[in-house]
Amino acid sequence: MKVFLVVLAAALLPACATLRGGVGDDAERVRLWQQAHDAMSHDSFRIAAASFQRLTAEWPRTYEGHESRFFLGVLALEPRSGVDLQAAEEHLGIYLAEDSLRKTPSYHDREAETLLQLVRQLRSPCEVRARGLECDTRVVTQTVPGDPAPPAGGAAEAARLRRQLAERDATISELREELQRIRNTLAPRRPQQEE
Repeated sequence: MKVFLVVLAAALLPACATLRGGVGDDAERVRLWQQAHDAMSHDSFRIAAASFQRLTAEWPRTYEGHESRFFLGVLALEPRSGVDLQAAEEHLGIYLAEDSLRKTPSYHDREAETLLQLVRQLRSPCEVRARGLECDTRVVTQTVPGDPAPPAGGAAEAARLRRQLAERDATISELREELQRIRNTLAPRRPQQEE
């Protein structure tokens, strides 16, 4: 019976290696990697993110699994798919932390460091951000119920506006009279009828 179990185990071990970590595994990993990049180049961000997530989950210690962290951070910053600063910071932080162990080669260290610093600046309060990343100043107006107090010098301004309005009305009246006079001059006269 023991011999039978040993032979059975010896027969099944290569099959397990093929399913998990063998040649078939490499082909699936490369296919996912290509699928993720193809989806990303066609702006299919959810498909790309799902493929990169699977690569990081199933093959974290491979080139594709490690580099997928960087691309997940980049996708989290993509405005067309919805920016998630927290997810970007997490993915880029893990990418750089894994790189510090030097277990897998990294090809986007500088980019990841720059993006991570940018994300941290954007997540920080406006008043402590680096120059160029400050928040826009907002003007907030508030309507106070009731009669507002007239502003200083408001009476003089109101008198000036009334004077301008009266002058404008007088000019309009004069122009109307002139227009009527011109119409009367240009209008054909009717001959008088004889009785």
